[in-house]
Amino acid sequence: MPDYRELEPLCDLIEQARGRKEGERPLLVAVDGRSGSGKTTLAGDLAACLRGRGLAAEVFHLEDLYQGWSGLAQAALVWQQLAEAVVSGRASSPDTAPRWFGWDWVSSQATGPYLFTAAQQAAGGVLIAEGVGALTGAHDVGVFVELDTEHRRQRALARDGETYRPYWDMWAEQEADLLAAYASAYAGAGVRYLQR
Repeated sequence: MPDYRELEPLCDLIEQARGRKEGERPLLVAVDGRSGSGKTTLAGDLAACLRGRGLAAEVFHLEDLYQGWSGLAQAALVWQQLAEAVVSGRASSPDTAPRWFGWDWVSSQATGPYLFTAAQQAAGGVLIAEGVGALTGAHDVGVFVELDTEHRRQRALARDGETYRPYWDMWAEQEADLLAAYASAYAGAGVRYLQR
């Protein structure tokens, strides 16, 4: 289990940011990092912490946007559109919420389209977007989770097993390209987690 020593201070920071925001549009928190760094666990822990404080908190997994093993760059572009809809308030209404396509990893084909309802579900609270590419879109609070490559690889392969092994290098190249292409967004992450 990852050791998030800064979870309570981060939960405080997010709760305070939400308190300064007026209206029903959720505070958008981007939790990003390379594969196996612990993003999903952190996002879930943050949501639980925020719910424990009486805030609505939903998690949207960018993994649902990846169109196969070569789909990271395209998913980031889709996420940017969804994130912009959240911060502009368009995603808060079923009439103006955008649509997105998912991916069936078993059959290797697109699914959907789906109405982006995550902002409506987190109305008045916090929407946590977690996944590689989350920081490339608009957000109110940005978190980048870091862990050394060997430990990330061990975690990812333990999580996804032999399904992921043949794609590890290919995915890592896409991550490196994305981090380079959006270097300023990644450099501007407000919170950095160094995993041990």
